[in-house]
Amino acid sequence: MSFYPQIGAGAVTQLPFRRTRKWRAIANVLESGEQIIVPDTTGGQVEWNLRYYDLSDAEVASLNNLFTASMGSWGSFIFIDPLANLLGFSEDLSQPGWQLGLLTQAAGVNDPLGTQRASSVTNGASGLQPLSQSLGLSGDYVACFSVWVRADAAGTVTLQRDASQMTAPVGPQWTRLYIGGTGTSGAAQSTFSIVLAAGQTIDVFGLQVEAQPYPSVYRPTTAALGIYDETYFENDELTVTSTAPGLSSCAIKLISRV
Repeated sequence: MSFYPQIGAGAVTQLPFRRTRKWRAIANVLESGEQIIVPDTTGGQVEWNLRYYDLSDAEVASLNNLFTASMGSWGSFIFIDPLANLLGFSEDLSQPGWQLGLLTQAAGVNDPLGTQRASSVTNGASGLQPLSQSLGLSGDYVACFSVWVRADAAGTVTLQRDASQMTAPVGPQWTRLYIGGTGTSGAAQSTFSIVLAAGQTIDVFGLQVEAQPYPSVYRPTTAALGIYDETYFENDELTVTSTAPGLSSCAIKLISRV
């Protein structure tokens, strides 16, 4: 399935934009006058009102190509919430979405925000071990993986997205590390990992993946959200206005099924 295209260095949209969440309920009025209301869990949707300025010809072409491939409002595509931390359970490494391998973890550790929401992760194995989570994010999509780390003993840790990696020093002070860019070209999903050396123990906090090249403010999560597999153009017409040679503007409204 196609992904909604990124612009510039890897942004999903420009600011400002508007996101509207709608829920639906089913109401039934009985003969007695009693009313029963139940949520329609499959009827919710998110509306995205996006505005673009100074788009290049290549960026306009990528939007036009998706609009044509979707046949206007008929076909669906994948849209990534530009405000979301895409990781599930960012502060609960015991959840099944996290792959720990031979690592062990303990929650309730002091974190850089003055609370106790960090986790201690230990590699008791004789080789490298990753803490990782896989997401349905195309390897061609730009994303940023960030995390705060510290360790009592000085050493290094490695952040990875698929085969791309960066290694940085870690010590007693909390440091926010990140790796941004694309993953494996053509891959249907991406795996984000922090790799520990043999015998190493580190504290981690604020694990986050977002659809942009650099990290923003940390947003804690429970279930993994932010990847909308069923998104449509609301209209059957895409209007692009040329504002200067090689530059254009447009407004787009999308509907994501929840």
